[in-house]
Amino acid sequence: QRNSRGGQGRGVEKPPHLAALILARGGSKGIPLKNIKHLAGVPLIGWGLRAALDSGVFQSVWVSTDHDEIENVAKQFGAQVHRRSSEVSKDSSTSLDAIIEFLNYHNEVDIVGNIQATSPCLHPTDLQKVAEMIREEGYDSVFSVVRRHQFRWSEIQKGVREVTEPLNLNPAKRPRRQDWDGELYENGSFYFAKRHLIEMGYLQGGKMAYYEMRAEHSVDIDVDIDWPIAEQRVLRYGYF
Repeated sequence: QRNSRGGQGRGVEKPPHLAALILARGGSKGIPLKNIKHLAGVPLIGWGLRAALDSGVFQSVWVSTDHDEIENVAKQFGAQVHRRSSEVSKDSSTSLDAIIEFLNYHNEVDIVGNIQATSPCLHPTDLQKVAEMIREEGYDSVFSVVRRHQFRWSEIQKGVREVTEPLNLNPAKRPRRQDWDGELYENGSFYFAKRHLIEMGYLQGGKMAYYEMRAEHSVDIDVDIDWPIAEQRVLRYGYF
């Protein structure tokens, strides 16, 4: 029972500490300092940070970086900064490595909402719904997906005499788009997970759920889009 009178505070349960964490290395194989390059007038990490801060569901909002300029931008947007070690800042380092290091320094954090810096069309309402899934519905991990209507075929190696096979359709009965639900794909926008899972080496596991984002919000600059197209998408569908 929560104590509503304030008195001694007995029986008041402290809510689990949910921290937003954006990973933003200085090194980039593509665009130098891409994480703070301006996209539609805002540094790239600023889009995710604004959505996280305005959602109101995080006890703390962090950027993990190894670079002074990224640190300065993160602080301008109101985030706290975790200076990551060179050990987890290499090209070969994984997101999980950096998140585990962050948790090692922040014992107060119970749940991490890892938000991808390169997904600028994330909205606070998405984050609010996911936080509710974790806190109210008891999920251990929730990650973002997008629905796609794409037919897949088996790949044939060069020089091999084989025929391609359909993987998710019957060519004799090709469904119309409106008659087919499509398939769910990770869009990489965010991964929420409880500490015990992350410490076991998982961002997805336990009681697990996906959160389906709208297709127009599923912009991933790393994967499938170039800067001018991304700017148009953000101007139309981004969170201002």
